[in-house]
Amino acid sequence: MAAQQRKKKEKETRTLKEDAFIQKYNLELLKCIDDMKVKRDGVHRDILSLSDEQRKLEGDILQLTSQIARVNESLCKKMKQQVECDELLKEYDEAFHRLLYGQQTLLANVKRAVNTVAPSVILEESEVASLSSRQAARSSRMSFSTRGETRADGRKDSTRESRTDVSHQDSRTNSSIQ
Repeated sequence: MAAQQRKKKEKETRTLKEDAFIQKYNLELLKCIDDMKVKRDGVHRDILSLSDEQRKLEGDILQLTSQIARVNESLCKKMKQQVECDELLKEYDEAFHRLLYGQQTLLANVKRAVNTVAPSVILEESEVASLSSRQAARSSRMSFSTRGETRADGRKDSTRESRTDVSHQDSRTNSSIQ
């Protein structure tokens, strides 16, 4: 019996040692599992954070892509306008140079004509133009005075008659000059 009890006691001690050893492993295993859960939760938070950042960046990419498209479109329009302005400037510059050349040619022709025409002819033409303008002014005064206007009392207006007389005298003087 004593041997049986001893065997029993040894068996119990072995079992207790095995149980303690298993329990120690179980505690370490539970601690490792808890550490893994904490790490997994950290990784999950990182995943959520990175997913949010990815969505924001994708939204920024869409916004920047549309902004690039607008800028490219505006840039194309501005470049087209610049080309049109350059073409117009070139065309206007050429027209201006043609105009300058035409003016230079005209000036040279006028100078040549002035040098070839006798100065007396030029003076005669200016006198004729001056006389014809005076005659036109006088004839307009004559037509005004020959209306036969009368005053309210039935007599002719004497100031109108004197103007007519003066204009007749002027025309006689002009015909004697010619």
